Amino acid sequence: MTSDSASVERVVKEGLDIVVLSEPATGSTAEIITGIGNNLIRFESGGHPVIEPPARLQMLQTEAFAPFQYGMPILFPPNRVHKGRFSYRGRDYGLPINEPPDFHLHGELCKRAWEVVKKGVSDDGGAYVTNRFCYASHPDLMAYFPHSLTFTMTFRLLKGRLYLEGTIVNEGEEESPFAFGLHPYFSLPFHRGGEIILHAPALEEWPVTSQAMVKSLPSQTEFSRSLNEGVSIAEYPELGCSLVSLKEGGTACRIDVPDNAYSILFRIGPEFPYMVLFRPDWSSAYSLEPYTYVTDAFNLPYESERTGARGLMPGETFRFETSMWTEKLG
Repeated sequence: MTSDSASVERVVKEGLDIVVLSEPATGSTAEIITGIGNNLIRFESGGHPVIEPPARLQMLQTEAFAPFQYGMPILFPPNRVHKGRFSYRGRDYGLPINEPPDFHLHGELCKRAWEVVKKGVSDDGGAYVTNRFCYASHPDLMAYFPHSLTFTMTFRLLKGRLYLEGTIVNEGEEESPFAFGLHPYFSLPFHRGGEIILHAPALEEWPVTSQAMVKSLPSQTEFSRSLNEGVSIAEYPELGCSLVSLKEGGTACRIDVPDNAYSILFRIGPEFPYMVLFRPDWSSAYSLEPYTYVTDAFNLPYESERTGARGLMPGETFRFETSMWTEKLG
């Protein structure tokens, strides 16, 4: 399906179905693999790489951790749950240990197949694809998380910007514990040795372990203050991570790449009060992970207003929107 400036098509790569959104006028292309986590596995904007893809798509099927190591995995719950166990509203939950010996990591939505609901192109709405995942259609998931949640998400490419518009609806009869996040791997030229500057609207920094597990309550630090003006991440340690609370209102984070004269911008809304910063050691990328809660919040001894531990009531809908794009620097 095409218009004069955009198109959406289904292609097969390495035996896997990919939905490709293209906008030649802005040099922008997005690829979504709906069969493995509804993952945005590649995005280029203005001729620049934005999202880091896997070297081979088959890795997403053959390697246990690959579905949350590339692209923009969808996380429910985000990050780690100690021993996979927590309690909420008097009910005990036991999630499978997928990072032995101690953790449930990032949930299962990033590995499961999503249903393509619709796709198309319009002059005012760009090229888009809408995909859906229903817990009620997966008895094995319902066995340990018995809540009929439905996730509906639309990727939309318009004027060089890639939007992700989503809703999560509790269609069950009981309140569900709720923790949601995204894990975009922004492709950056760390290997070239130049300066890379990150700007983020940080309010406070949470002390965390190397696995992003919270050690104590947050405070303003030199790092959290400096993020607002811009800090170098060229020497940020591989496998290093930070957790920050964001200023209210939602705004754009920016990564400047001066040697290449462009910036990557990532706008998140107030639905995500927290963000994990993470640099992998398996690719030249850096993650800005927006979360609705801090890591393992349901097991922390702090007030839920501080940690984001919350529920989704029967019939309640959680809505969010993010967008990413590039701009010329200077």
